[in-house]
Amino acid sequence: MSHGHYGYPVIWPSEWKALTPAQKGKLTRRLIRYAHTARSRAIGRVLLGWARYVRRRQVMRDLATLSAMDDMMLKDIGVSRCQIRGAIQSGTDLKPSR
Repeated sequence: MSHGHYGYPVIWPSEWKALTPAQKGKLTRRLIRYAHTARSRAIGRVLLGWARYVRRRQVMRDLATLSAMDDMMLKDIGVSRCQIRGAIQSGTDLKPSR
């Protein structure tokens, strides 16, 4: 048995035929375990990417909202125009003081 991409075992049909039923069962369980691990990692990467995407969209939405405000409205919430990006990135609670 040789190893293919990422160290996963590769077995050729001629090698499979030569295995005993116990060896086939052991190899099958091993391959299933590899498949479950790979699927779990892939799902984790997708979820992490989705969370980053959602966070980035929220930051962009907040930036657009604050950038659309005039200077008086920004002064009411205690932020100047040049502090908008820093306030969003730091997670400052930006609510009007009135």
